[in-house]
Amino acid sequence: MADPKLIEEARRILADVTPLAFDCGTLCGHRCCTDFTPDAELGVYLLPGELPLFDGTEDWINWTFHSTQEYDFAPSWGHHGQIPFMMCHKLCNREKRPFECRTYPLVPYLAEDGGLEMRYAPWAEGVCPLTERYRIDQLEPAFVKAARQAWRVLLADPEMLDHVRWVTAQLKDWETLPHIDLEEEEG
Repeated sequence: MADPKLIEEARRILADVTPLAFDCGTLCGHRCCTDFTPDAELGVYLLPGELPLFDGTEDWINWTFHSTQEYDFAPSWGHHGQIPFMMCHKLCNREKRPFECRTYPLVPYLAEDGGLEMRYAPWAEGVCPLTERYRIDQLEPAFVKAARQAWRVLLADPEMLDHVRWVTAQLKDWETLPHIDLEEEEG
């Protein structure tokens, strides 16, 4: 389990930054925060060690726990047995947002030279308009810098380093998948 103090520090770094100089939720109607679909499990995983930062009084969360045997996680997370999966059913208290929400739609990526980069999460495509309208270098520099800095804090923990290696491998696999141009198929 990641040290909760590391997670608190990483969350603190991201407390006051946003991807754009204005509320990016105005572009999509706050889809990532309000796309509450009762039949779909849309939500976010907490980092191991992050659950104690929630006290159970949050009336905007539905919790499930996903088995590390049935779902795909970084190898070192397997010993946890279950990973908390948080689904919001109304707008959250932004001060209590989980870490992954604070960096969305960015994810960490370990470059070949060992440097830490921030990339768009491919699973944000079709949900977050930032991925289609803005290059990462067009986002607020303070946001991108804070996301990278927060992940660097977490990389001090071996499980988080394993997680970032796993995310990097997932992104590399995603990049090698064939992509279908729907416009060509329709024509």
